[in-house]
Amino acid sequence: MLKDVLKILASTPEKLRREIATMSPKEMKTRPAPDKWSVREILAHLDDVEEHGMRARVEAMIEQDEPVLLPFDQEKRAVDMEYNRKEPRKSLASFARQRQANLKWLRTLKPAPLKRKGMHQTVGEITAGEMIHEWAFHDLGHLKQILEVKRYALWPRMGNMRAFYKLS
Repeated sequence: MLKDVLKILASTPEKLRREIATMSPKEMKTRPAPDKWSVREILAHLDDVEEHGMRARVEAMIEQDEPVLLPFDQEKRAVDMEYNRKEPRKSLASFARQRQANLKWLRTLKPAPLKRKGMHQTVGEITAGEMIHEWAFHDLGHLKQILEVKRYALWPRMGNMRAFYKLS
């Protein structure tokens, strides 16, 4: 199963590139709703969390005995790190570079270290392997989020066909 997870992680940067290829800066900056992130914010988040939220946690579990893993308050971090001011294509380029290095590192891991545990302050005990699966799940969630932003942009131009759909 780890092989499948690594495939998801490896494919994310290119999927992101494809999805934003035709988007204008204005489209990437637009929030589909006040409580939803823009593409700009999503890309800044992925770049930020790649090191601080994902690799750092897996590495801590592999290198330390049951480390305490602090929660990652993404909403607070988005404000503190000014995700809404980051240049989306630069965020994506940085994310892609980090992901390439992280994949190289992940591919060196043997099965035994993936069973090592950490104590997440919110959810309790997790293993390095579980964290790697969450890493891929996280990617897919943000890809879905970008597709949702693109759907919201089409909504106003659909006329009466909107009757067949509901935006969430």
